[in-house]
Parts: sequence; structure tokens; C-alpha cells
Amino acid sequence: MQYPSPASVNSALLKQPIVSIIMPMRNAGAFVDRALASILQECEIPLEVLVVDDGSTDGSTNRVGTIADPRIRLISGPQQGIAAALNAGLAQAKGDIFMRCDADDLYARGRIQQQVMWLLNHPDFVAVCSSYTAIAPAGWEVISFPCGSKAEEITKELQQGVTRTHLCTYAIRMPAMQALGGFRPYFGTAEDIDLQLRLGEFGRVWYSPETSYYYRLHSTSITHTQSLPEQEFFKSTAQEFQRQRLTRGSDDLQRGCPPVLTAPLPGPVFSSEEHIHGLLVGSAWSKHAEGRKFQALKIGLRATMIYPTYLESWRSLLLLLLKPVPKPAYSPATDLVAERCGAKRSS
Repeated sequence: MQYPSPASVNSALLKQPIVSIIMPMRNAGAFVDRALASILQECEIPLEVLVVDDGSTDGSTNRVGTIADPRIRLISGPQQGIAAALNAGLAQAKGDIFMRCDADDLYARGRIQQQVMWLLNHPDFVAVCSSYTAIAPAGWEVISFPCGSKAEEITKELQQGVTRTHLCTYAIRMPAMQALGGFRPYFGTAEDIDLQLRLGEFGRVWYSPETSYYYRLHSTSITHTQSLPEQEFFKSTAQEFQRQRLTRGSDDLQRGCPPVLTAPLPGPVFSSEEHIHGLLVGSAWSKHAEGRKFQALKIGLRATMIYPTYLESWRSLLLLLLKPVPKPAYSPATDLVAERCGAKRSS
């Protein structure tokens, strides 16, 4: 992926930004240049990228410093967790619209302009979001998450504790972010879920089904270094806080008495290989259920090659090979079509 040359960046884009993209970064040297390139290809919408370095020791800041694009601002983070890093970026943001991109992920081409124009044309909505796709460390697509194929308002489902997509697919009006107080540092993770739920209580949110974000699965991400019980604790706490707000008017965090996590919760850590494997196996069986056996076997084989020491993977591949695809469900319309086709052939 190529960066636009400084000469190709219209001088108007260097004035007051419309969009502020916050990029929290910690030891993302292997990926941050690609993440920035995916954003900086936008040459129509005035934007700024605030890269919040939160204690990198792998040369990430040097890599960012080599990118000659005046739209990038590198700032130091407080090293107090992901929420605090995001808030440090928000405190210096100048744009009217907030977006987030993690330093190991990618934006889809055209995403920024599309979402900005949508918000400009729909002033009664505070945010718009979309679908996303998981990618492997090398960048190949693992699976497109089933976030929904229909464009629709999702405000009510957010108020019911349902988050169908990733916060990094969102474009949010900055006044809404300011009214919400940004991210809540209590959350060691799931700070994005907490924000989505509070956003749905604040204003209207629209979902558009196109893919706008590529989420990289790799061994050093928070998803794959934090225990599953700890991730579930913060997610369920965010949902419980919402129930409290909707029934009592405020939550335990706002009242100063949240549940205390005195130490990291022990439990299994979901490796990136296991994560990719599980997503591929699930996708393979979905294709099989659709009657697409060859595609199912192809995906199943890829899953097995990623995690070849896992015997259950070989068992799943064998079942995909041996199990017949389901027959299409009977419908009276099928007989009607067959009858009409037969009549045409005999005439």
C-alpha cells in the first residue's frame, strides 16, 4: 500500500480537519505503517490522524516519524490503559467527526468520505457504522463477520445491549463524544462496547452493511493476550451498567461503586491461531449448509493447515468431506416451476 506524496495532498486538506482519527499504538511496528497508509489514501476529506504512542519499545514511533505526511500528529500517551490513550487523543482532536483505527488494522478504501457524506446528509443521526472483516497477520481475509446485510437504524438494539459490529467501523459526531465524556478508563478492555451502548442511549445510530474495516488477528493483540474470563468480565459489566442506567438513571461506575477487579482473572488465552482456525471452521460449515461443498472443503483445508496439530481440525475436515450437503427445503413453488419447465420442453 502506497502513501500519497506530500505534493498530492491538497493544501486545503491541511487546514481545519473534518475528521479526527485516533490511533492508539503500543509496539505495533510490524503493522502501523500499513494502518496509516490505509487512512492517508483519503485525499478528499480534510483529516488528522492522532497516533497516541502508549509506551512503545519496538521502534514504532520511529516508523511513524518516517512518514512525511503533515496530517499525522504523534503524541505521547499516559500509559494507563487503552481508554486513557484514546482520551489523550480526543483531548487534542480538532475535527467534527471522531473515528478510531487501531495501529494493526486497516481502513477500507473510500470509507472516510462515504461516512462523512452520510453524516452530513443525515443531521438527525449522531453516528454511522458498518461491517468489518477479519484478516490474518499476513493480511489475507479470514472471514467477513455477519453484521447484517440490511441498512437500518440500530439505536434500539444498542439500547438492548446488542453490539453487532466493531467500534472502529463507526464515524461519530464529536459533540456526542464530548457529551459522553469519551472512554471510561475503568474498562481494561470492552471500552469500545461500553461506548457503543452509551452512544445508543444518547442519539440515533445507523448501520450500513458494506465492509469499512479490516481487523487483524495476531498474537500480540489485546484479544489474544488477555484471558477470556477477563474479557467476558468487562463485556458483561458494560451490559450490566447499561441495564442500571436504563432502570435507575445511572450505573455503579457513575455512582463510584463499580465491581473491583483487584487482579487479572486467570483463565485460558485465545491464541490468534485458534481464533483464525475457529472462524474458518465455522465458515466452512456455513458453506456446507448452503450446499457449497467444494468451497466448504477449501476453507476447511485452510483451517487445518493453520492449526495442523489440532486433531479436531482433521476430524472436522473429514466430516466435511463425508457428510452429504443438505437437500433444499421442499416448497410447492418448486413443483410449480418444474411443471412449467416441463410443459415448455414438451411444447
